[in-house]
Amino acid sequence: MATTYKQKLFGELNAIPEELLPRFYRIIHALCTEFTHAGAESKTRGSLKGIWGDVKIDESVFTEAKRSLFKYEREITAKTQSTQRKSKSI
Repeated sequence: MATTYKQKLFGELNAIPEELLPRFYRIIHALCTEFTHAGAESKTRGSLKGIWGDVKIDESVFTEAKRSLFKYEREITAKTQSTQRKSKSI
């Protein structure tokens, strides 16, 4: 059965114009690389420290992003702020 698929692939390959062969090769190479290396991936993830280094991110940036994206975050933040204002006024 595998030879029939190879024969089909060779038939398709012979039908491709010469000027398109480099592009076709890159596509086939990418597919073969993806299929052969898919099982070789490690199960553990490496650290991203090499990418980010010792970058410190302000927590207010995350808070603002959550508020803008998620409605319930806006509601929680509004309730927390009103509670804090009430406690300061007492």
